[in-house]
Amino acid sequence: MGTIKQMSGELRDWIIETLRSGVSPVVIADGLVKKGFNPRYAYESLFQIVGNEAIQTTGFEDAQYQYETPEIGRKGNTIYTNDREIKVLSKVEKPFILHLDNVLSAEECEQLISLSSARLKPSKVVDSVTGEERVAPGRTSKGMYYSLMENSFIAKLEKRFEEITTYPIEHGEGLQVLNYSAGEEYKAHFDYFPTNKVDHSKGGQRIATLLLYLNDVEEGGETVFPKAGVSIVPKKGSAVYFHYTNSMGQVDRMSVHSSIPVIRGEKWVATKWIRESKIY
Repeated sequence: MGTIKQMSGELRDWIIETLRSGVSPVVIADGLVKKGFNPRYAYESLFQIVGNEAIQTTGFEDAQYQYETPEIGRKGNTIYTNDREIKVLSKVEKPFILHLDNVLSAEECEQLISLSSARLKPSKVVDSVTGEERVAPGRTSKGMYYSLMENSFIAKLEKRFEEITTYPIEHGEGLQVLNYSAGEEYKAHFDYFPTNKVDHSKGGQRIATLLLYLNDVEEGGETVFPKAGVSIVPKKGSAVYFHYTNSMGQVDRMSVHSSIPVIRGEKWVATKWIRESKIY
């Protein structure tokens, strides 16, 4: 694998001119890799140049995503942690999705809901233009965040998530807990950041999500992956893991998903977003 992770000003200028001449960013990135550049660095640098220079291109973000099996996908049908035995209920390769059972105990689900209830605020989304968080009509839940390892209970869960996903605790954002009342939803979206808004000083791109279900929903509230034809019914203590960034820095548009409206009852979930490198 290439090791070059620095780009000269002359090379950057050449890339901009070449992009403006109509050459696909994918072709340029592949050329950089052949010249010895680190694949992730090459692809992410091209993403940033395209975004920063507002160059109109085709074929980069729409290039065919190269699927790679994450480590969690090699663990078999049972995932063992220090304190739990987690069953894989179903698996989808493209996009990569694992439906997991017995990730949390009933008591842990109830404790997480109890600890979070008083701290809920209207949920926000990341603005694709500014990169800032804002309230949006497509996301009508309420939520809150825990700081990493905030207390002994959260620390225990963080350690388990590390064992499940194989990614270090420091790669994870603080656990988010969400509550959806009847009629509330989160319309179709991606969990990864816009590629020109990735902050490499703060963990870089999101690469995967572990979504945990804290209660049984009377009706509605499924997590739907429309391009994969997958619908996950919330079940207390279960979770869904999905992976959407590869080693070249590509993001998987097949990972688009939504939380459809709750029809009866309410829905509680916890979300663990994982970054490509240490955040803290």
